[in-house]
Amino acid sequence: MENDNLQTAFKAGAYATLIGAICMLAGAALWGSTGADLDKALDTGELANYLTIANENMTPLIANISLWIFGVILIGIGATMMTIVSKQRPVIAKIAQYNYWIAVPIAVVSYVAWLAVIVRISAHSTETSAAIAEAVGWFASRADWIATILIVGTGPALIASAGKNDWVPNWLRICSFITLFAGLLTLLAMYAGRLTTYGFLIIPVGIAWLIAASIVMFKQAKLHSNNINVVVP
Repeated sequence: MENDNLQTAFKAGAYATLIGAICMLAGAALWGSTGADLDKALDTGELANYLTIANENMTPLIANISLWIFGVILIGIGATMMTIVSKQRPVIAKIAQYNYWIAVPIAVVSYVAWLAVIVRISAHSTETSAAIAEAVGWFASRADWIATILIVGTGPALIASAGKNDWVPNWLRICSFITLFAGLLTLLAMYAGRLTTYGFLIIPVGIAWLIAASIVMFKQAKLHSNNINVVVP
């Protein structure tokens, strides 16, 4: 019975993580196609221009953020499954779990605030609306980046540590150090005003780790379906 539960947890975690990562990539593709860069607008003070572009591309931006909301919730579910199957280091697994339980709500709130800028404020091209958009947009951006650091920066490092010698292979654990370093770079970029340059590195690195982790979980689910108990070196 225990083996069946582990197989289910591995499979659920693998699907949730993989689909969540794909949603984030699809949303990013839609966002990139619009040319509406909130962080750049905040850095340059060109919020009025951002609002114009956002209003002209409202439909793809709504789809973009909707995909991100759905994706980040799935990633949170997948990460929770990763902590559940990490049996040998329960304390670190619990810390990793809390990391995602804090990060995912922050991300969802940041996306809703972002939607408010796009849907409710972008239709009004006044100085007042630009000022409101700057305040709400700054909150949305910073909350999003904080959540990103937790989800694909510290999160992978905690999960890899919790699953060491259990289900996480050594190469995936080493890769988690790269996501952690990228998260530190993003944190520095938030203060240095470089979120559109090296601060963005955490996105491809973190998504790649999530996809790799989902593949490992699929393999573990297959092993447990065959009643093979494997301790990963």
